Order: sequence, then C-alpha cells, then structure tokens
Amino acid sequence: MVRLAAEQGGYVRRDQLVSQGMPPTTIDRRVREGELTPVVPGVYLVFPPRDDTDLLRGAVLALPDAVVSHQSAAHLHRFPRLLGRRPTVVVPSHTTHRFPDVTVRRCSDLIAAEVTDVNGLPVTNIPRTLFDLSRLLRFREFDAIGESLVIAEMMTVDQFDETTERLARRGKGGSRYARLFLEIRSGHDSNATVLERKGRAVLSGGGLPDPEAQHPIPWAPTRRFDDAYPSAQLAIEWDSRPWHQQRAAMAADRRRDREAAAHGWVVLRFTWDDITETPQDIVSSVRTLLRDRSVAV
Repeated sequence: MVRLAAEQGGYVRRDQLVSQGMPPTTIDRRVREGELTPVVPGVYLVFPPRDDTDLLRGAVLALPDAVVSHQSAAHLHRFPRLLGRRPTVVVPSHTTHRFPDVTVRRCSDLIAAEVTDVNGLPVTNIPRTLFDLSRLLRFREFDAIGESLVIAEMMTVDQFDETTERLARRGKGGSRYARLFLEIRSGHDSNATVLERKGRAVLSGGGLPDPEAQHPIPWAPTRRFDDAYPSAQLAIEWDSRPWHQQRAAMAADRRRDREAAAHGWVVLRFTWDDITETPQDIVSSVRTLLRDRSVAV
C-alpha cells in the first residue's frame, strides 16, 4: 500500500487496494484507525503530499478523465516568465468534482491531441496551455510568455494559430488575447498589423501628421518601411518586442539602419511596450526629428 501511494503522490484508491488483495473490511478498519484518511469517495490519503505535483497526482488518480492544465501545466512544461502555480486540473464539463487544495475546472472542448505526458501525468500540450492562460493573465503577461515560448522554440506561431482556430469563438474566454497575439505576428497585410495601427494612432493622437504607410525604401524599392515621412527622410518601424531583440533579425535590422544612414535617412524603432506604456516618448521623438529636419509639425 505504501509503495503504491508513493507512486501516486501519497494517495490510493479503494479499488486498487482491493485488487492488491486487501479485503474491504480491512480497508474500513484502517480508516477507523486513522491509517487511511478519506479524501473523496473511494480515495484515501496514506501520507501527506510533498508538493504541488503530488497534489496533482492525487487529483488525476481520483477524478475521472482529469488532465493537468493552466498554471500547473505551464510549470510542468517549464514555461518561461510564469508566476503563480495554483494546482489545477480540468475534467469533462458534464461532471462536477472537487479535490482538496486543487482547482478543478470543467472543460467541454479538450481533445486527445491536446494532451501529452509529462512526468507520468496527463497534461495539456503547450499551445493549449497557452490558450487556457489567455483568460487568466493581462495581455502584456500573456504576450510575453507566448513570445518567449516561440523564441525558445518550444512552440511555433503556426501551432498556436491551429489551436486558436479550433477554440476561439465569441464569448470564449481568452479568444481576444489569443487572436491579438497572432495578429501582431502576422506580418504585413492590407489591413496592417495591430501593432502598426496602434502606433499610427499614437502619432495621430499626439498631433503629428500622418506618415506614409508601407513606404518603398528608395534604394531598395522592393522593400518597405512600416511608416515614413519622406520629406524628412525619417522612417518608423513598429517592432514586436523580443522578436527583434533576441533573434537573428536584430543583425538584419542593424544592417538596414546602417543602409538608411548612408542614404541620409533616420530609422526609429518602437515596440509594443513603447506604444502601450510610453506613447508620449514616441510622439516627442518623432516631433523632434521632424522639426530638426525642417518639417512643419
């Protein structure tokens, strides 16, 4: 019994003890004597769980079709930048269960392909775990975690897109953040990215003239600046945060900036944090350069 409990976080099920040869009367006697502590119907505690993982093992043992999820799944997958670790599992939505010291959530749309094994526990996979976190975090925190996963090559944008395409819908918690995360990284299109639209709104809100969007680079006309003030030879690039800071794109950006300087242009680069946290600095920088370059503002 002790060996079995040691493999299961300190917990055993009644049917397991019976299958091991322990008569029901003996089980009941051990309960009365305090050797076994009832936790939920049919599940007993042999010795206290040592940590959150033991609690999760007990919940998975006790609850039908339970899967480790949300922050607990993120910690087991070793997500970067994650805070908080309330033990959490999901169970099918048609069931209602509780387990001491564990948050039990109900779920109707978890599929087998989104469940993987981590340390012998069924756990939501990385894209599904990230989607589930989108309803629990502020966008800045969610965005930073998602981007770190991609940079660390733990998940691709396409994989998260596939999960979001299946799950996101009106009224589904987290759908808006998941779609925003993807749209920021979608590249240039006829509607422009959310990042670019927000950046242009900052410029307009600061009383600056509208820049020319997707302006062809004069010395490389097949390429484009996100925005530009051609008369001032001033270009603006709206960069996704660690995307350009931590990947090989950083070297390419610097090369393009040197090319611009050689042709008399200045390139300003602003991130999501710049737009959402210090928009006044963006307006001030652009206004100063426009004035220095003899453009009326």
